[in-house]
Amino acid sequence: MASQTMLRRAGVSLRVGNVFVVIVLGALLQVVTQIVLARGLPKADVGLISLIVGALPLLSTLTLLGQDTSIVRHLSPRDADRYDLGAYARRTLGIVVPLGATAGFAAGLYYAFPGLPMATIVTLVASQNVVLLLTAFLRARHRYEAAIVARHLPIIGGAIGLAVLFWTSRLSLNTALITLLAAYGLSALIAAALPGHRSSIVGSGERTPVPPHVLRDGFLFLGLGVSLSVMVSIDRLIISRLMTLPDLAVYSTIFAVTKAFDFLFYAVGYVLMPTIGRRGTMSLRRPALAVAAVAVVVAAGYLLFGDELVHLLYAGRYDLGTYLIPAFVLSGVLKLFYSIPSSYINGGAPTGAVRRFMVANLFTMALNVALDIILVRRMGLMGAALATAAAWAMRLAAGVVIMQMYKGRTNSERVPDDPGGP
Repeated sequence: MASQTMLRRAGVSLRVGNVFVVIVLGALLQVVTQIVLARGLPKADVGLISLIVGALPLLSTLTLLGQDTSIVRHLSPRDADRYDLGAYARRTLGIVVPLGATAGFAAGLYYAFPGLPMATIVTLVASQNVVLLLTAFLRARHRYEAAIVARHLPIIGGAIGLAVLFWTSRLSLNTALITLLAAYGLSALIAAALPGHRSSIVGSGERTPVPPHVLRDGFLFLGLGVSLSVMVSIDRLIISRLMTLPDLAVYSTIFAVTKAFDFLFYAVGYVLMPTIGRRGTMSLRRPALAVAAVAVVVAAGYLLFGDELVHLLYAGRYDLGTYLIPAFVLSGVLKLFYSIPSSYINGGAPTGAVRRFMVANLFTMALNVALDIILVRRMGLMGAALATAAAWAMRLAAGVVIMQMYKGRTNSERVPDDPGGP
């Protein structure tokens, strides 16, 4: 038994490590993208692209209806291949893709985007919905490495395309937007061709449909996802309204340097959440200690060498924004610790815990928006960075409290052992 436990722990660590390798590569490519844009375009153009990309998480989350998380929560505890995944994928795509395109169009109208930026934001949101939904089926089947590679296809394609444009001296606002549009659109087509969402097993003479509570519970995760996406996006959206696009370019460019915390956060949650869902419960002491150790090392690196890194990457063009690094580091550390209670509650805690978590996070989201507006008006870019850090602190505190309230209790709506039976 002890040896089996050690093997399971080693397996989780290996899967997290594999996912993290892909995420690190994606992070490097995102840094390459930001370097290319920052060096090759005026700050106003960098600000416009940052606005489009910054709005993407919120618009996509609003229109995915929580299905990407609900699929992983409910199908990962048992063999997802028992279900008619293809039918469920087609049904949900028929809803979330038009919703995504509509949300992108509405955002473009709000910001008065002309033709090409409008087409870009519409395509990016619709394509992102396709990629996130379909890779959720891969995660539910515990194919984490394939899922994370597919998830990063838009980043890979965009980085390569923009780098080619930069080195051939053909980079402009229009060519950059066309490249992003093509990268996201092609990634959606590739995701649609993956086999991970098409499996179906014949049980009792019929295909087993995906349980209806997968769709229903998605709305719980919609609230959680919206609260998270608002925290990720709201600072840039408010800066774009209360300040200028060049200011947004400075903020986004400095933040891009500190995104190692984001990638660590996603790496932990990407594997830990479905693992908890499959087991029902597990000790979180080792993951918490590992997160603490990594947080200390990464934070120290940024605080000691962040200024030099910004100067090196952007050839001195964005040195005026390095004062934001400590605030971004604080947010990153809090976010990294938040991955533990978030994975536990979303992955295996009872539905009541998820509901409380959603309410708490929607409350912190509202406070975050209010803090952003107040502090940006008073302190400029530093105000936005501090408002985000404060919101992550509140979100982490809520997660820890709810996790302790439901410690040892598991989701009562876990998928039955034999979904095809009577």
